[in-house]
Amino acid sequence: MSKVKDLESAQHSIEKFSLMFANLQLLEGIDKALAVPEPVGDPGAIRARAQDYAKAAASFGKAAQDLSGIAANQLPAVWTGSVAEHATQAVHAMSAETVTSKDTLAEAAKVLEAWANDLQWAKTVDAQGRQQLQAAREKARKDPGGFDQGAREEALNGVAAQLSGARRAESCGTSTASKLNQLASKARAERAGQGSIDPLAAVVLATEKNPGAGEDDGYILTPNQLDRATQILGVMPGGDQAAFRALLSNAKSPEESAYLWKALAAGHSVADIQKFDEGIHPHGDDPAWLAQHLVPATSTGDTNRESSDNIDVTYQGQQVNIDGYSVYSQRNVSDCVAASTVIAQAKLDPLLMYQLTTGGTPDVPGADSPDNFEQRLQKTYIGEYIDGQKVDGRKTYPKEDSGLGPKAQTYLADKDLGKATGADYEHVELESDADRRAALARIEKSVDEGLPVPITVRNSDSGHQMMIIGRDGDRLQIYNPWGFTSWVTEEQFVNSQLGGLTPGDHPLNKSTALELPK
Repeated sequence: MSKVKDLESAQHSIEKFSLMFANLQLLEGIDKALAVPEPVGDPGAIRARAQDYAKAAASFGKAAQDLSGIAANQLPAVWTGSVAEHATQAVHAMSAETVTSKDTLAEAAKVLEAWANDLQWAKTVDAQGRQQLQAAREKARKDPGGFDQGAREEALNGVAAQLSGARRAESCGTSTASKLNQLASKARAERAGQGSIDPLAAVVLATEKNPGAGEDDGYILTPNQLDRATQILGVMPGGDQAAFRALLSNAKSPEESAYLWKALAAGHSVADIQKFDEGIHPHGDDPAWLAQHLVPATSTGDTNRESSDNIDVTYQGQQVNIDGYSVYSQRNVSDCVAASTVIAQAKLDPLLMYQLTTGGTPDVPGADSPDNFEQRLQKTYIGEYIDGQKVDGRKTYPKEDSGLGPKAQTYLADKDLGKATGADYEHVELESDADRRAALARIEKSVDEGLPVPITVRNSDSGHQMMIIGRDGDRLQIYNPWGFTSWVTEEQFVNSQLGGLTPGDHPLNKSTALELPK
C-alpha cells in the first residue's frame, strides 16, 4: 500500500473506534499512523541539483549567443556556394540545439526547485502531525480503558497533517517525474547520433522543424523516428545504404533530408523512398511546400495550448470546408477509428501524406486541390474501415455502418501505427478513474516519443475514437476525426470531463479504452 492509503487506514481506525476500550483502540490507530515513514527525499540535495542545472543553462545560453554570431557574421569569406551553405546550416543547427539545451536545463532547474519546496513543506507538516500524535498517545496511555475526547481530536489533527504531507509528497513526486521525463525526451541530437550517422549531421537532422504558417510547425522527426531511422540504416545492406546516402547528399535542403529520414523510419524500402524523392525533390528547397504536402497540420502554436477551444486542422494553411464538413472530417460515416488512425499515420509517414495530397503526381495542375485531397482521404478512410470490419467479422460498408470493436481497433493500430513506429499496440480497458490515472504514465511516455495513442470515449448511447497525439506538461493534445484538435488537462481525462471534445446535444465525456504501445 502507499503511504497515503496507510494513513487513510489509520485515520479510519481513529475515527471509528467504539466507546468500550476507546483509548486502547485510539492507541492502535495512533501507532499505525506513526509507523508510516516520513516523506522520502532531501530538499537540500534537490536544490543543489537545481542550482547546478541553472548554472549549466547559463553556460549553454552564452554558447548559443556565440554560435549565433558565428553563423551570421564570422564564417570564413573563402567559403562560398554549397560549402558556405552547409556550414551555415550546421552552425545554425548547433545554435538551435544549444538553445534547446539551455531552455531544457533552465526548465529542469525550476521543476526541481518546485519539488524541493513541496517536499520541504510535506516534511514539515508531517513532523508537526507526528508531534500531535505523540502528544495524543501520551494522553491516551494514562487511562487505556477510558475515553479521552481531547486525545482523539489531537490524534485526528495529527494524522490529517500527516496525510496532507504524504499527499503533497506523492503528487509533487509524480508530477516532477512526468515533467522531467518530458524534458529528457528533448535530447534529440543524442538520439540521432547513436547510430551510423556522424554527430554533426545528427544535430542538423534532430533540429529541423517545419516553418509553421498553418502547417504542423513541430520537429519533422519524432524521438522514436530518430532512433528507428538510424537503427534501420545501420543494418541496411551496403547497396541500399549507399543509395540512401546518395539521396541525402543530393537533397536541396535539410528539410528534404529530414523527410527522407522520416520515410526510412516509417518502414519504407529504399526503392520506395527513391520514387518518393523524385516527386518532392523539385520542391526540396521550399520548406513550406514540403510541410503542406507531407504532414497534416495537427499541431498548434503555444498561444493555443491554454485554450479549451477546438482548433480546426488546416489544409495548405487554410481552413477548408467541403459540403459543410472540414476537409479532414469522417463525415456521416461511422469510421472514426479508421479516420483517426489514418491521420495519425499520415503524421508519421510522409509517403502516405504525399499520396493523399498529390496522388503521386505533385506537378499535375490541381492534383493537390482540396477537393482531390478530400476524395483520396475519404477513400482511404473507407478502405481502412472495411479492413477493420472484416477483422470484426461483420458485413462491410455500405451494407453495415456500425463502427468497429476492440479487436479491429487494435488491428488497425498495429497495422498502420505499428508499421510506422515499430510499436506493438494492446487494447486497455478503462473502467474507473483509478484505471485512467494508472494509464497516464504510459500515455505520457508514448506521446513524448511520438507514438500516438488511440482513445475511445463514450456516453450512455454511443462511442467514438479519437487520437492522443501530444502533451505539454499536464495537458494532452487530442485529434478528433471530425477535423479538429483540442488540448485537455490530464485531470479532465481522469475524471471523465471530455465532453468539450465532442460538441453537441450528447457529448461523450468518459474515456473507456486505449490502444497503448506495449
